[in-house]
Amino acid sequence: MIANLYDTFRPPAGYAGKLAGYLMSLKSKQRSDWTVQQLNIQPYQHILEVGYGPGNTLQEVARQLKVGFLAGIDHSIAMYQQAYRRNRRFIEQQLLQLHIGDLNELSYPPHYFHTIYGSDIHFFLKEPQLEFMRLSSLLKSRGKLVMVFQPRMARNEEAIQQAGEKIREDYIAAGLTNVRIEYRDMSPVTCIAAIGFKP
Repeated sequence: MIANLYDTFRPPAGYAGKLAGYLMSLKSKQRSDWTVQQLNIQPYQHILEVGYGPGNTLQEVARQLKVGFLAGIDHSIAMYQQAYRRNRRFIEQQLLQLHIGDLNELSYPPHYFHTIYGSDIHFFLKEPQLEFMRLSSLLKSRGKLVMVFQPRMARNEEAIQQAGEKIREDYIAAGLTNVRIEYRDMSPVTCIAAIGFKP
């Protein structure tokens, strides 16, 4: 099922990519703000966003970080172009570095990041547990993985709770500890935040 979703939602490109980025910016502000709240950003941290889209959340994280290092990776060239334009100042300050491609193409050493976060990206991962393990390997000891998502196919609160429990199981299988799941009312469907820590 996840593989099918991954194949269906290919990286947006060209005019469609620009339009997708614009619509994502409009619709995801509330979710983006909540994501940033979960990060507890501190000076000098190393932070990674997986699936940065048009770069709105990166922009706010960079504003709050001020001193440290922020990186982002996304599949889409169109999203890269939008994120680059939106965050050019932070890139020129060498606070932010953008990448295009897959997680396994990142060249950062193990134990490099204090926090890794993403929004809705695990729906498109072919093997979520394996990808969470890969992300965990990039975290420092006691580093934090934050995934915020809206299970838009959920028809009721029970299905939303099941989605939360599924990602909890994936986190635990990936070796993360002190996993907690939080919920917030949000349009068009309840938003879920999964937070876990590397031992």
